[in-house]
Amino acid sequence: MTAIPKPKASKATAVGPKLTETNYLEIGERIGESKEFGVEVEITTFAQKRYESVTGVVKEIEDQRGVLSVQVGYDSIKINMNNIVSVK
Repeated sequence: MTAIPKPKASKATAVGPKLTETNYLEIGERIGESKEFGVEVEITTFAQKRYESVTGVVKEIEDQRGVLSVQVGYDSIKINMNNIVSVK
């Protein structure tokens, strides 16, 4: 009788949310309003299997690198635009 190996236990991975084209348009509009008018926004990102939120004013958009600079108090935080899930 031959032994049948047990299947390997796979880890459950957190899958990021699926965004539609409408979601991308809304995110772009809100980021543009924040940069143009200095409106404070809350940006939610999904990276490294967890959600993070940052509240501040968008100061700079670097299209070539895909990086967004957000002013939070006296600090400037850089966010990867590919990780953005929502902007409120």
